[in-house]
Amino acid sequence: SFGKGQSVHGELDWERRHRLMRMHTAGHLLSAILYTKVNARITGNQIDVDRSRMDFNLEAFDRAQIEGFVQEANSLIQKDAAVKTYFMEREEALKRPELVKLAEAFPPAEKQLRIVEIEGIDKQADGGLHVQKLSEIGTIQLLKLENKGKTNRRLYYDLQ
Repeated sequence: SFGKGQSVHGELDWERRHRLMRMHTAGHLLSAILYTKVNARITGNQIDVDRSRMDFNLEAFDRAQIEGFVQEANSLIQKDAAVKTYFMEREEALKRPELVKLAEAFPPAEKQLRIVEIEGIDKQADGGLHVQKLSEIGTIQLLKLENKGKTNRRLYYDLQ
């Protein structure tokens, strides 16, 4: 264990970290499109280096529609919106419908929430690492879609 004031040396695998950042921001972008277009809320996700997945609620399982959402995400990536982070008082965040998607999941002891904003596209409470602009993501590739139940859908994606 480490003691207070003790020096440590760490090494960061930047390629891995940046890939995870790209995957995470891509997930936010897809989530924003799903929410905006069909009011689908994310029910789970897993971000990984090789591929990532997201689960979401959606009545109709329309493969062509979801493929269109991925194409829309790739078009938005080309527009290269900035991704920024800032802090907001918890009480204020909970009053804003666009932030409530995940804000309630943060522990009540957190008085300030970190907000991730893809300018002009999405804002949500999030504690993870992200790229600084959408062009860093690359191209989102839809790998697989699954019907996981009555209204639960799963989307697997990778980046190129």
